Amino acid sequence: MSFSSSILDSKDSGEILEADDLRTRFEHIQKETNGKFTSGNFVNTPGTTTKKQVIQTEHIFKPEFFGSPSPHILGVSSDTYYRRRSGNKLDRCYRHEATGSKLMDSLDLSELMENDPSAWQPIEGLSATVFVDPGRDAICSVMCNFYAFESGGKSGRARSVILGFNRHNALGNKEESLSGWRRATAAGLTIGGFCIFVDKMDGDGPQIQKSTFRRIFGTGGGRYRMRRMNHSMSHCTGLLSPGENKISVRCIYRQKTIDNKSLRHLYIDQRNLVVDLMYR
Repeated sequence: MSFSSSILDSKDSGEILEADDLRTRFEHIQKETNGKFTSGNFVNTPGTTTKKQVIQTEHIFKPEFFGSPSPHILGVSSDTYYRRRSGNKLDRCYRHEATGSKLMDSLDLSELMENDPSAWQPIEGLSATVFVDPGRDAICSVMCNFYAFESGGKSGRARSVILGFNRHNALGNKEESLSGWRRATAAGLTIGGFCIFVDKMDGDGPQIQKSTFRRIFGTGGGRYRMRRMNHSMSHCTGLLSPGENKISVRCIYRQKTIDNKSLRHLYIDQRNLVVDLMYR
């Protein structure tokens, strides 16, 4: 490609880059990229005189065309899958005790991360099925972001009950202290976890990617709002199998005992997932 020398000139330290100059550079690059490619731009290996066809037909995917207010073409050399859910209540994903839970009286991370399909449930909006062309090698890059928090659990006595004990006597003071201790304890509990799973549809089922593990803590009956957390994950799957492959972010819900009321619901909001399938 032939960019003008003024576009490629670097700026010295302290030299002012005017807005018009910056705009001109972007416009020039955009016009060259979207309208002046020829076959000769792709056959010469940089630094040599040997001609080599570096871009094949299979490397070219259907481009996206954009009109007003900025007409241009967006071309990519991969299959990209997008998922997005906003933060309103209609798009919220709920996890409850009865679905996707595991009964554990003590926290054992090895047990929590066990590949158990009955406990690890896919999160709506954070899953995608990708298709690899037969006879091709492809790796997959997964990036996701979501906001999660626990709500609705009962930790400690109700405020009205505590006030009924009369805070000015020993029993009232004790109940006040115990209530705070119970809330703090509930806020320190790991109530669930998230992991990326990859199912290559080869008969081995969904495989947990342990390096992506993220945990969520209780909010202590809503008193510890800093336990509301935003999580980000990224993972490279390695080579995928030809045909369908399923990528999913899954959640596990931990319960201490069957009759435990300190934890109730896990809400998952504002979910974003990008799966980039790159052919080799």
